[in-house]
Amino acid sequence: MIDELTTGRTPVVIASEINTMKRQMEKILLVHAIEIGRRLKEVRAMIPYGEWGDWLKVSVNYSQRTAQRLMALFDAYGEYLSLPPAGESSQNRAMLQGGEGLQTKEGRTLPNLTFVQALTLLELPEEERVEFLMEMDVEGMSTRQLKQAVEQRQEARREADQAVTERDQARQESTTLRDDLDKEKNKNARLAAERDGLKAAIHGLERVKGELEQEIENKKASYDKLKERSGYKTIKKMEVSLNEAYGKAEANKIAFLYDSLFKTFKELAYEMTKFAGKNQELHAIYKEKIHDFLHNALREKL
Repeated sequence: MIDELTTGRTPVVIASEINTMKRQMEKILLVHAIEIGRRLKEVRAMIPYGEWGDWLKVSVNYSQRTAQRLMALFDAYGEYLSLPPAGESSQNRAMLQGGEGLQTKEGRTLPNLTFVQALTLLELPEEERVEFLMEMDVEGMSTRQLKQAVEQRQEARREADQAVTERDQARQESTTLRDDLDKEKNKNARLAAERDGLKAAIHGLERVKGELEQEIENKKASYDKLKERSGYKTIKKMEVSLNEAYGKAEANKIAFLYDSLFKTFKELAYEMTKFAGKNQELHAIYKEKIHDFLHNALREKL
């Protein structure tokens, strides 16, 4: 106890030294991980396509997943943490390793991160990651607490994105419904106009129908009056006389045609008799033709 008081080396002091060394070691681990990521990105640009996985396995004994995580660390934190150039003073190197906080582009100081914390925070986008570091006591969190906080942040972001999506969808549906409503209103207005037009057309047709019916009635009345006049009876008598005269003329015409046919047939019979003695074979042909002609004529024409 006396030795501790004399030298000032108490358990509290030693614990403080140990914790300081732990922070320095964790920061150095993160810085070296970032530098490895920088070099992996550099060499990947040199490796031919398709040979990256083999090179990692043979040259540095890394899987592609491990290499991808290290390069992601460089992309996320490379501008904040890195090894000083080879010619930089050892004092500056000591400052880097002494627990200084991260500096953003805007000059804000961010808390120190361990390698595991830095990997965990890669789950967040860059802008949200900086906000998270400014808002949360990351240095005072355990790894489990940090993972839980990151998951809650991600869930909140998903819910916010879902809310935005639902809002946009609701707006779109509202716009669609409004457009449909406007279309329906226009359709109803058009149908109403067509209905009114049809009503007007029907009214016009009914008016024309009434006028035509009245005109028919008037003409019928005029016709009835005409029939009652004496002149109408005279006209009817004249029609009867004309019909009788036409009938007599038709009868005379038939009588004339009959006489002509009789004379012609009689003359034909005489000639056929004379011709029979000259050419019986040809006479038989003509006789058959005459017979067929008379038979068909009597059957079809009379």
